[in-house]
Amino acid sequence: MVRNVGIVMNGVTGRMGTRQHLVRSVLAIRDQGGVVLPGGEVAVPEPILVGRNEKKLRSLAEEHGIERWSTDLDESLADPGVEIYFDSQTTTRRTEAVRAAIEAGKHVYCEKPTATSLDEALEISHLARERGVKNGVVQDKLFLPGLLKLERLVDGGFFGRILSVRGEFGYWVFDGEGREAQRPSWNYREQEGGGIILDMLCHWRYVLDNLFGEVLSVSCLGATHLPRRRDEAGEPYEAT
Repeated sequence: MVRNVGIVMNGVTGRMGTRQHLVRSVLAIRDQGGVVLPGGEVAVPEPILVGRNEKKLRSLAEEHGIERWSTDLDESLADPGVEIYFDSQTTTRRTEAVRAAIEAGKHVYCEKPTATSLDEALEISHLARERGVKNGVVQDKLFLPGLLKLERLVDGGFFGRILSVRGEFGYWVFDGEGREAQRPSWNYREQEGGGIILDMLCHWRYVLDNLFGEVLSVSCLGATHLPRRRDEAGEPYEAT
């Protein structure tokens, strides 16, 4: 028996959202015929694209054979055939949308961070528990081959008792002057939910938690090495 699973995917028209979450994940599962569940049922994801740009949504849907797309999130969440809500919007827009999905009774999976403040993150976490919906946040680094190997070595006692860990995590992002930047410009603007500390340190946190032990306290010193960059249109902007 085949069961189509409606998934509202909000914010996947950008480069990273399209490649990582749509093409390499949901569409890959759809195109292989779905996932066989215990008992023999086959679950096939049925993506519904949601976003603010009608032109981008239509183009992306046509390119990948997706029948449904919308600029109206509330209307999409009201569809009884939708079981799951996925969010990879800019961080400042995420909390409100995730809250709406939970209120609509949808299971939620979203990009990190879930919010721009601890209070908001705790609020939607508590709401999900109250409403009884399944929920999760992208923690993709745990499945990188190198970290999987490291986990086996740690669990096998190869390093003995680990007293300290130093990680160098990330890559150089071009400033947009001579070469196109690999990350969107909003990542570097605090007012849009960007910033390396908010956007990326959550990766370090779950890696430490899962491989070495729970983090009990944190101190952080940040610096802006490239205060001026160029955006997708080639226009200069300040990294805030």
